[in-house]
Amino acid sequence: MNTGTDGVSWQLMYITKSGGYYFNVGCSDLIIEGKIRVVQHADIQRFVANGFELASGELVTADLVVTANGYLGQSEMVGKLLGDAIRTRVGAVWGINSDSQELNNMWMETPQEGLWFCAGSLAQCRIYSKYLALQIKAKLNAVSATAGV
Repeated sequence: MNTGTDGVSWQLMYITKSGGYYFNVGCSDLIIEGKIRVVQHADIQRFVANGFELASGELVTADLVVTANGYLGQSEMVGKLLGDAIRTRVGAVWGINSDSQELNNMWMETPQEGLWFCAGSLAQCRIYSKYLALQIKAKLNAVSATAGV
């Protein structure tokens, strides 16, 4: 466990670096147990409807793909991962929208069906992930109702 500079805990890391810490609430154990798979981006050939294909040809099915984007903004990563056409369709991610005064494409449905963003500080992600999940659930329920399922 990283206790921060001079052992002062994660709070100083948050204040001075806006990061550098991780709270394990069970995900690390699931990765170790092989229940969650970690794949390097360089090993992914392409994304497909139900997951992605590795450069080796292996098809990895996934209910959810989470990307760790590093230091590039989300718009840049949309272009790299999904192509410029989708990046253009989605538009800006993060930053204040001058019309709505809301964050662009954050914690809401984007113009690209099935693409949602949750980012920010740990506190923001913990708070807004619940509302994002409720929006996704409502969208899936609406689709099911329309399809007569």
